[in-house]
Amino acid sequence: MFSKIKTKFNLIRNRRREHRMLEIGPGESRIKNFETLNIVNGHNVDYVADAASKLPFNDDTFDTVYASHILEHIPWYQTADALSEWIRILKPNGTLEVWVPNGLKIAKAFIDAELGNNNYIEDDGWYRFNPEKDPCMWASGRIFTYGDGTGNPTSPNWHRALFSPRRLEEAFSKAGLINIQQMKNQQVRGYDHGWINLGISGIKKAA
Repeated sequence: MFSKIKTKFNLIRNRRREHRMLEIGPGESRIKNFETLNIVNGHNVDYVADAASKLPFNDDTFDTVYASHILEHIPWYQTADALSEWIRILKPNGTLEVWVPNGLKIAKAFIDAELGNNNYIEDDGWYRFNPEKDPCMWASGRIFTYGDGTGNPTSPNWHRALFSPRRLEEAFSKAGLINIQQMKNQQVRGYDHGWINLGISGIKKAA
């Protein structure tokens, strides 16, 4: 109940702002001047909603929509629907910026380690439940994550989609975005996930 009241209050409070930017799935620190939406309530969350469902905003609301390491938590067969909804709330000429784990880099790192060519995953740090640092288990952790660590299949922390630069760029194009570009790590607005980062931006066509 509190989440609904909080969301409604912030919808009313922010509706007259001129230049609006939304972060879907904020981290621990709020990005300056961004409104925030998350599936779980928190001290830095303005709107509580599922990013894979209809969002509580009118069409053409935001100048920028930013989602860092959120899209991979949505089932792969719902990627197009999620992007369509995020684009719906963008103003014409607004920008969508999406960061995800780079599946191509994960695959290459796994193959290199498995074949003994180059085991640079040794320094990656993703070895929860994997004290032997097995490359196959490492890749499983990187691709699927650990959920909430208890095996709960409904945890929103599981990864449910995998992206390469080609796949994400094609998804943006099919969603109708233009000026699609691969971003550099210097363009990360919030937490930087490092070597695994893949960022794509696109612009919503003017009517």
